[in-house]
Amino acid sequence: MNGGPNGSRDDAEDDRDGTGDGTGDDSAGRFEFGPEREPVDGSSTDAGTERDSRTDAETVRRADDSRIEVDLPDGHEASEPPESDPGFDPSESGPEPGPGAVRNWSLLAVALAVAAFATAAFTFATHDDPAPVAGVAGLGVAFAALAVLPRFGRPTLLEGLAAGWLEHRRYVRFSIGLFAFGTVVGVVLLLAGVNLLELIAELLEEGLFPELEDGEFQLTATFFIRNNSQPFLLSIVGALSLGLLTAFLMVFNGVIVGNVAAAVGGEIGVGYIVAGIAPHGIFELPALFIAAGVGFRLLYRFGERVFGSRDAFVTKPYLYRTLAFAVFGWLLLVLAAFVEAYVTPELLELLFADQFAGTAEPGPSFP
Repeated sequence: MNGGPNGSRDDAEDDRDGTGDGTGDDSAGRFEFGPEREPVDGSSTDAGTERDSRTDAETVRRADDSRIEVDLPDGHEASEPPESDPGFDPSESGPEPGPGAVRNWSLLAVALAVAAFATAAFTFATHDDPAPVAGVAGLGVAFAALAVLPRFGRPTLLEGLAAGWLEHRRYVRFSIGLFAFGTVVGVVLLLAGVNLLELIAELLEEGLFPELEDGEFQLTATFFIRNNSQPFLLSIVGALSLGLLTAFLMVFNGVIVGNVAAAVGGEIGVGYIVAGIAPHGIFELPALFIAAGVGFRLLYRFGERVFGSRDAFVTKPYLYRTLAFAVFGWLLLVLAAFVEAYVTPELLELLFADQFAGTAEPGPSFP
């Protein structure tokens, strides 16, 4: 250690103890963390001064090396909410969405919100009942809220949807393939003389669907939601049948659509098929494909767990992104139900009024 003001170690120690004459280190009483350093005597000899300066520089250097610095954010920055939950990653143990995934899903939600509001406006203009208008408008609000979540620093749900699509897209495409195969089978059956549309008409005449014989019965959105939700849920639960039920539903729906569409198109025209399928089919069919994709993915993950290539059958991130993906598919199904009940029949009657000039109803819609 360096000497005190008089070159005496005892004087320096007295100054540190507070018992000196006060002419020593003016920082007495101050506590510092790190190696202790004594002041340099300005009245020492040149050699002593040089030695003390060198020693002092070495001491400062050692003190700097051992000093711990902690940067604390100010109160404003610390109070700002994080952009997303840092403790939860929807894509954990799954595919990582790309940088534009959240933006793309936000744009899709905007498009669905516009479709829902357009359906509400069309229903308001063509029907007196305000209930379906309020219902589909509320659905539009839900899609709009989903679209603006990233604007409020909460993109986790859209990230979950993006990760869910990446995880299930192969199985959704497989479901589309099964449906397409069923469609081809339906057309082949018609060419072979099997007309399912005539079979359905015979079943109606035999009273197998008594609710359709009620004169006050109407094809409302509630009816389509209830009936279409059954195959939607069965396609997911079909994983318990090793995927056989899910595959059957996809092929069967394809057969019905292919056969009936070919039969009606041959009698009335392709334009009627497009008007009868496209408005609600662009929402309903993807919803069914999503449900089937979830069912096939569940089966595949179970197989991975059984054969030891996966440590856990389900995880929290997997459940989150799968549930988000399935709920999104069901909302598509709900939107399709409103369109099928209040938009498709009006379009058919408007575009094909001449073909159905003597009938009470414009004809069937598909699927």
